[in-house]
Amino acid sequence: MTKNLLFALLFLTRLTRLVAWFNRKQVTILCYHSVTEQREAKLDDPHQLHLPIDLFVSHLDYLQRHYHLISLADLVRARRDNIQLPDNAAILTFDDGSRNFLTVVAPLLVQRQIPATSFIVTGEDFTKEFTDRSDPWRPEDDDSYLSWNEVRQLAALGFEFGSHTATHATLPEIPTAHARAELETSLNTLSSQLGAREFALAYPHGQTSEAINRLARSLGYSCAVTTVLGRNDSNSDLFALRRTVIAAQDDLPTFAARLSGLTSWYTRLAENFRRPTMKDLELS
Repeated sequence: MTKNLLFALLFLTRLTRLVAWFNRKQVTILCYHSVTEQREAKLDDPHQLHLPIDLFVSHLDYLQRHYHLISLADLVRARRDNIQLPDNAAILTFDDGSRNFLTVVAPLLVQRQIPATSFIVTGEDFTKEFTDRSDPWRPEDDDSYLSWNEVRQLAALGFEFGSHTATHATLPEIPTAHARAELETSLNTLSSQLGAREFALAYPHGQTSEAINRLARSLGYSCAVTTVLGRNDSNSDLFALRRTVIAAQDDLPTFAARLSGLTSWYTRLAENFRRPTMKDLELS
């Protein structure tokens, strides 16, 4: 039985909702990248980052039926002030600052009054100002980035923005001084462009280390998110928050399974039962 078929069966028998109930006290942070109005799958999308709009709308419908959608700032505030969050809390985040966040995603979220955080790469190559842009979606929006004027426009609508570093460098793979510059420069740029307030951080490629976590905390970020699969509770490290990455091939049953925590169980089960490789045998 394939994974998607299994998730479809669990969805139809409502076992997905049962698993979600067991995990209701934990917070799921979703990680999207791009939502496109193109109906056909993009040929140059090996990581399945460009989600079709119709599928995204079905995700939003499901979320609003079964989950309490809160902001990342709500999570941080609850931890600091010892506030109990509602059961089945979920948070929407978007990585990379794709321009279709403005032309596709934002109108849907504003209409539904759903909060979200967009993590942007703050270097000049990623936030260029263009004079020939228009508000309606265009295919090039899927492969270009928000300008600072557009970021401010979205912030005025209530969307949160955070850092994805200055150049999208993989932080654990570069010298500490370089990592500090990536984080500090990005934080200062966000503060100067959007005003002096707290900002969250999304580690590029979801990769971090204990040293990077401590560095982000010391520089004044409010929290930081990874792409480690899982949910978060009151004991989760605010600078190593887990997220559930959503891909373009995630149909509704698969999406529901990711939200509920089923995919975490499935992954652990698959790892326990996978056949050992030659590398495993050599290390044993």
